[in-house]
Amino acid sequence: MKYSLVSLFILFAAGLNVHSQEMVSAPAPKWTKSIHLESGLIYPKGSIKESIAIRQNISSYFVNQSSDGEILSVTSGFQLGMKYEYFYSRFNTGISAGIRYTGYRTEISGFSSSNADFFYLRYSILGTDTKFARVKDISEVNNFISIPLEIRVVPLHYRDIGLFFRAGAEFSRFNLKKDTNIDFQDTSMNSYEDNILENIGVTTNKNYATLYGTVGVQYGKENKANYLFEIFLPSYFITDHNFAISEVDYLEGFKFSVQFPLKK
Repeated sequence: MKYSLVSLFILFAAGLNVHSQEMVSAPAPKWTKSIHLESGLIYPKGSIKESIAIRQNISSYFVNQSSDGEILSVTSGFQLGMKYEYFYSRFNTGISAGIRYTGYRTEISGFSSSNADFFYLRYSILGTDTKFARVKDISEVNNFISIPLEIRVVPLHYRDIGLFFRAGAEFSRFNLKKDTNIDFQDTSMNSYEDNILENIGVTTNKNYATLYGTVGVQYGKENKANYLFEIFLPSYFITDHNFAISEVDYLEGFKFSVQFPLKK
């Protein structure tokens, strides 16, 4: 019985030793950490807000009026951000979070006829009394600080070049600056600007959130700085009424970033 227990203990110890050797020789899942610095251009697409009554209620992105006039609405944005990414090489997948600044500018400009440099903005209706202002353009700026949360998958990687897909969402309650201005054809109307803006209802949502996807390429060696270029797939605003003078349906754009690995 004594020898049987000794033999059993020796077999158990030998098995434990083999198992421990296998654990040591098997490669451990590799997590890498990196900092991403990014910048990009965003182009939201949509329509002039219904409350912005130009001649009549116009709600198209590009409008050709019957009088050979045209009114054009354009929104563009600029992004700067920094993210911290955990990347799991076994599944070629990374998760990241960070902070991002996005500055938007929207402008409505144009003219009501071929021999004018302005359009008519209706700002008051009292019974049969309808008031219009001659306007050269209406502009709006919004500056958001948001927190992006993202997942990135690299399905293809050959030497120093990789193809990746990214899905993300960003959230904000911080609009550092929001402002709407009217450039009147007649400068004597400047004193009525605040009253006109109040009448046409230029209000925005305090919350700001988007849901987006990108496809991109990555270039660089392992454990060295990498360069990433990506194009936004048609992406969407989760929140409504993000802008005072336009209704945005979706956004497009592109982004460039540099990835710096963090040493263990």
